[in-house]
Amino acid sequence: MINLFKKKTKFTAIKSILIDHLQQLNEKKNSIPEDVFDVTKFSLEEILGVFESMDILMKKDDYEGCIKLSRSILENSINLQYIYKEETESRAKNFKLASLRGMKRKFEALDEYTPEAKEMNDFFQERLKEFIPEKNIRDKFKAVNSDTTYVRSYRRLSEFIHPVYRPQRIDFKENRPLVVELRRTVRSDTCLVTLMALEAICSKYDLDGGVIMIDDPGYKGVVFFATNPKKQEGVVAS
Repeated sequence: MINLFKKKTKFTAIKSILIDHLQQLNEKKNSIPEDVFDVTKFSLEEILGVFESMDILMKKDDYEGCIKLSRSILENSINLQYIYKEETESRAKNFKLASLRGMKRKFEALDEYTPEAKEMNDFFQERLKEFIPEKNIRDKFKAVNSDTTYVRSYRRLSEFIHPVYRPQRIDFKENRPLVVELRRTVRSDTCLVTLMALEAICSKYDLDGGVIMIDDPGYKGVVFFATNPKKQEGVVAS
């Protein structure tokens, strides 16, 4: 199926294409390794949920609230791109094991170490024998040739996550260079990095994909992005 979406709200298009790709992914479930399927489905659902939240905030022109959420989209998308770049099955498995490592640490921190807790901790210990410490997010950006995005967008968005003092709140209705850049990151860069992750998935497992139009004024002209170019050649032209 080929889809060409136009915006109704700020994120109608990207939400629609994510929902459609999740459906395509589910249809291919039996031909995708379990760990890869689980991690892909989880990550896409996480990204979709954030876009849905951002859509609510955008209706109130709350760009600062969106900025705090945007970093999550970048991180989830880069994680997917990193997993799909190479060694996909082992990287997906390791990504799942990372969550077990977190749970193991919680059991280790218990004040009362019951027999049940010890049994569960031993189970985690056995499973984690294959775990390899995950690369930090900066190294993952570098691995997928997106270090510029890390410096320009991810690191800047992080300033809004942590308690950094500012003498006054940013007025996102202004057209100062920084404000324009932040608005573009929220409205469009988050969509592009998500589409790049979708393209990696479609290419590996031959999903039909879809086509999306991004007409952000910060870009030079209208951007059309096909998540499976081989299956959608000529769609935009027609």
